[in-house]
Amino acid sequence: MRKISNKMPVVVGLIVLIISVGAIWVLIKTEGRVFAQDTDRFVMKKEFERVLTLDERQPIYMKGAALTRIGELQADQPVAVTGEDEVYYELRLGNMSVFVRKGEGTVERKKLTTVVQTERFAAVHALQKTAVYEGADLESSVIMEMEEGYRYPVVREEGDWFILTIGERPGYIHKQSVALDEGLPVLVYHHVLPRQKMTTMNSTISLESFEQQMGYLADHHFETLTAHQLYDYLEGRLVVPGKAVLITFDDGLLSTKEYAYPILKQYGFSALQHIISSRTDRAQGAQLFDAEGPLQFFTAADVSELADVFQFEAHTYELHSLNEDLGAGVALESSKEEILLDLRRNIEQVPAAVSIAYPYGHYNDHFIAAAKEAGLLIGFTTNEGYANRKASNYEVCRYGMTEKRTFEQFVAYVEGDMTWP
Repeated sequence: MRKISNKMPVVVGLIVLIISVGAIWVLIKTEGRVFAQDTDRFVMKKEFERVLTLDERQPIYMKGAALTRIGELQADQPVAVTGEDEVYYELRLGNMSVFVRKGEGTVERKKLTTVVQTERFAAVHALQKTAVYEGADLESSVIMEMEEGYRYPVVREEGDWFILTIGERPGYIHKQSVALDEGLPVLVYHHVLPRQKMTTMNSTISLESFEQQMGYLADHHFETLTAHQLYDYLEGRLVVPGKAVLITFDDGLLSTKEYAYPILKQYGFSALQHIISSRTDRAQGAQLFDAEGPLQFFTAADVSELADVFQFEAHTYELHSLNEDLGAGVALESSKEEILLDLRRNIEQVPAAVSIAYPYGHYNDHFIAAAKEAGLLIGFTTNEGYANRKASNYEVCRYGMTEKRTFEQFVAYVEGDMTWP
């Protein structure tokens, strides 16, 4: 029998100790150094070339058509700088660029506590000016203050706290100070007609109801978003106002030029118009709208004329047909390659498209793969709900508006008060 050294218990003890410690701490190697990190916190020390520390607090802006104030960076709080121009420092809030006006402060090489892993988690709605702390402690220093009325991307939650990133640092938001954002309302319309000319409520809303709904959005200061803004919101690259909505139309019906377009333009709203491009060839030049005749579709001339209000998006070239025997869209019988070829023909007429509305709301893995390969970023379904990070960007929910819906249902939806199982 082999002799066992009396030093063996010591060695075993050391191994057990190392394993125990390793279960609690994770060693993360970066830039040639190793930092021990609590596995529940996912943070580490990292050195940045340019770190800004303000002497006085400064507003934080995001850039769009104009600068919009979305918060305030506090003095004596170091944040990593990603760029600058003559007037502003650029830093990141989540995945988006934000800007702080140059003033009294210093920029130097410095180590910061930064987030090791981020997640596609959620957004929070600041119902009032809200403090973001440097630690999960209400007594800790405030890094920044969020502006009232905006939705901010957060990367994870930890106990009673949501965590966002600002200037590469984790910032802690106490859950009781904000509301978890359920997502953006996305309205979908098809056919718009004066009530006395309607023969069905299927896929149709009256002009009177549409006017009432758009008036509500205007009176309550809603902002309409584009498909690209929705994509940025879902990817944590955009802080979105609390009163935000997407208005979408499917099929490119001429009735929406006749009745919806003037109302949208009156209120300064934009909307997505998903085009079945094979149907734009059914008429040439100017069309006289006939509410009592067969459905009429936009022409190529209409697409050009109405671009000040409508952003034209994809709805397939000629896959918008239903297999009556199967009760499913014909796209579901097509290969990925066939769908891709169709989408490319569709996009030839709407080259700025970033979204696809699936015909009849029917889609499968082949359709999603084809949409991705075609360069589309968003897939709109007919599933009811809000657009949020819980689902794939290619399975975005909407809420269909027809004359069957009540005005109270419309208000509940756009105000974020609807729930689904």
